[in-house]
Amino acid sequence: MALRKAGRSSGLREVIRSSSPAQFLFCFFKNLMIISTLSDINTAAITKDFLWGVASSSFQIEGYPLTDGASPSIWYNFSHERGKIHNSENADLACDHYHRYSEDIGHMKEIGIGAYRFSIAWPRIFPEPGKLNPRGLDFYRRLVDGLLDAGITPFITIFHWDAPQWFEDLGGFLQRKNLDHFIQYGRSLFETLGDRVNHWITLNEPVFFALCGYILGNGPPGKRNQFRQMFTAAHHQLLAHGRLVQEFRDVLPSGAIGIAEGQLWATPLRPENKRDRQTAEMMDCFLNRLYIDPIILGRYPELIVDKLGRFLPRAYEQDLKVISTPLDFVGINYYLRQGFRYAPFTPYLHAKAVHTPTLPRSAMWDYDPVGLYQLLKRLKKEYGNPTCYITENGFPLPEREVKSDVDYLDDQERIDYLREHIGTALRVKAEGVNLNGYFLWSLTDNFEWDHGYAMRFGLIRVDFESLKRSWRKSAHWYKDLIRHGVLPGG
Repeated sequence: MALRKAGRSSGLREVIRSSSPAQFLFCFFKNLMIISTLSDINTAAITKDFLWGVASSSFQIEGYPLTDGASPSIWYNFSHERGKIHNSENADLACDHYHRYSEDIGHMKEIGIGAYRFSIAWPRIFPEPGKLNPRGLDFYRRLVDGLLDAGITPFITIFHWDAPQWFEDLGGFLQRKNLDHFIQYGRSLFETLGDRVNHWITLNEPVFFALCGYILGNGPPGKRNQFRQMFTAAHHQLLAHGRLVQEFRDVLPSGAIGIAEGQLWATPLRPENKRDRQTAEMMDCFLNRLYIDPIILGRYPELIVDKLGRFLPRAYEQDLKVISTPLDFVGINYYLRQGFRYAPFTPYLHAKAVHTPTLPRSAMWDYDPVGLYQLLKRLKKEYGNPTCYITENGFPLPEREVKSDVDYLDDQERIDYLREHIGTALRVKAEGVNLNGYFLWSLTDNFEWDHGYAMRFGLIRVDFESLKRSWRKSAHWYKDLIRHGVLPGG
């Protein structure tokens, strides 16, 4: 996918050319707010105790998914199905973090990273139902020890989409009884790593695991428009989360546990159009509130219950008390703002995702730091201002053919994106949101799910043939930010 340069001057010309007066004024004042964000807050004071980190996931970086007694994950098998992944790529090698973790920890230490959020590959720990694999655990013991030796705080994500294939063969998250397997897995991690790890995340983005697997079909099990299965998988993930938080309290009462919620800012394509506004509200409920309301408020959004409640599992109300077991923090993964317009022939949701002309666009999506501002402010206003972290935020850059006159380590567009989003996050913190840290996605380039290796998010470039790591300009920029506590210039 071609990447369009999205500087402010070219973006403003596009706004003037293609927008209504209302849209133009919105964009103008949005950019005015961003400029203010970067200029009138004392970032050094705000970030004194702020946690600067990077994030990753096991399947995307580790490679060698079947080594040391591991069994296949659903993503291992899905990525080997013809036509599922861009350019027929897979994660059999990925970044080879499995063998090069010490090198990657060295890069983190040199940048000054304070915390590393990573996930554990469930099939490494339980390659069969009920069968614990010590060799799989040993890898994560070594990784945790290496992080602690480097002065880096580990944040462990228990489930980042790579469920064992045997779990899926039993029905996966569609079967309530299978949650016992997940709880056994999580408790085993608490018992074996909890003496060294204090910060835990139950699930990563349950919304996209359910959406991609059962509606869009671009993730395992590859089904499309199966709303009942999507709602069932979503509900059972949330129930698994609640049960695991209860297990955590039993095993590690002094630790901290939360969830990483994938959230986007849903807005109407035409704000003046009532149906577009209603559509955006529905998509906000479907993509955001469906997953965070039950966890914090103990209920599903009223709009979801009224319009789509028939897809929820029977007697779901009885699970809400467990789902809303109090947690210690909420993680927000934020990348994009998505526009929606009313689409009468789209089943159930009557919504179509569309590009908003007033917004700059990366190689994957529209983006807007104002969306991050709004979502974090909503945490304070509507959800009781819980302790929160930005657990993912980053910018994709497709790498074109490397030529002698092109510096493929110059990722200025990523720096511009990060500066705006981090500046916005720090302004929100200054306004009273209980934001304690920021995890940039990602330290290195990785296997980006169905995009394969086409989309690169890394501060550090990976040559996927030699596996050589090279710092991009953004890595030096992030190092300066962490060292001085002040947003560096572009």
